[in-house]
Amino acid sequence: MIFLFGLLVVLSSVLPAYFVFRRVSVLGHASRRLSATALCFGALAALVAVGVERTVLAFTELSFDVRASGTASALMASFLLAAPVEEALKTLVVWPLYRMRRIDGPRLGLCYAVAAAAGFSAALGVSRLVTTPFDGMLGLRVLCAAPAQLFFTGVWGYTLGARRGQSGSWFAVSWLASVALHGLYIHIVWGRGPGFLVAVVPLLLFMTLGAASVLREVSPDQRTLARLHLPEPPRLSLVTEALNPHDQPLMLRWVVLGAFVNVGLMFALLVAAVAIGHRLGVDFSAADESDMTSAGPLALLGAALLASFPLAGYLVARASSAIGVLEPALAAALALASIVAILALVAPLGVLFALAVAPLAFGLACGGAWIGLER
Repeated sequence: MIFLFGLLVVLSSVLPAYFVFRRVSVLGHASRRLSATALCFGALAALVAVGVERTVLAFTELSFDVRASGTASALMASFLLAAPVEEALKTLVVWPLYRMRRIDGPRLGLCYAVAAAAGFSAALGVSRLVTTPFDGMLGLRVLCAAPAQLFFTGVWGYTLGARRGQSGSWFAVSWLASVALHGLYIHIVWGRGPGFLVAVVPLLLFMTLGAASVLREVSPDQRTLARLHLPEPPRLSLVTEALNPHDQPLMLRWVVLGAFVNVGLMFALLVAAVAIGHRLGVDFSAADESDMTSAGPLALLGAALLASFPLAGYLVARASSAIGVLEPALAAALALASIVAILALVAPLGVLFALAVAPLAFGLACGGAWIGLER
């Protein structure tokens, strides 16, 4: 079983990187040799990360698992140790290519960063499989961790390549954002109980949609999607353009009103989900993150929460006659911040779930607003 999961981890890390290389090399002239070098050095960086993390955890008596050392210790281990150390080591692998001017645009930045992350993810996953008492849950956690290594590194890799153009300080912003979201992802995967793993699903969906958007931007060839009869994802440039105010003054009243619409729809759909759950025999009071059966109630509530955002985005865009999605997007962000603040006071565990669905919820709100725009 260890060999099977190890093979799956390696394939789930290397194959996406190879796909990115093939897409980018069409226009970006990516080097096989440099990609392979980045992958190998990424694997070595993972071994360094394992040693650093174990040494620091042993010295500080911290732990990723909340059951072993408490929530505060687990959060510190994820946000202040694992995420920054892992992203910093991958940055050290990619940075020499940038300094040698082998990365001259976002395409190559994305390609080489993902290659380094693929080697890092494969080596880190295999290391955890062979050094930790194995069970099915460990294998599932390792497989869930792999996509985050590639995606968050790809985010700052793309902006690193764009830095030679007009991105300016966006690399630092994207790097810090990647560290923060990666820390959240690590805490959910390695720190919480099995029942809470369902919270990674919205993050995985967000990463899938984001990766598809970026790949379409760096390589517009959509023959693969056409053969599979899949809808084309929006290009990254279209997303950023939709968030641009277009010299139109920001309509603050629609931001505030939109936030109320978001919150109202959230509560209405959550009540509807609870009513449907009780009719189907779902016992919400029995939800426990240490039990995999908690995934059902959490998934139902999460689906209801997410469904409110595209509806609210559409309604706000139609009512305001907006020509961009900035107002609905800000309204969704304000609503999410309000919900997180409320949950921090009444249900701290719910904050993690709200933060996990926030990126996808924000994207869905923008998507709903895009459909509702006046054209």
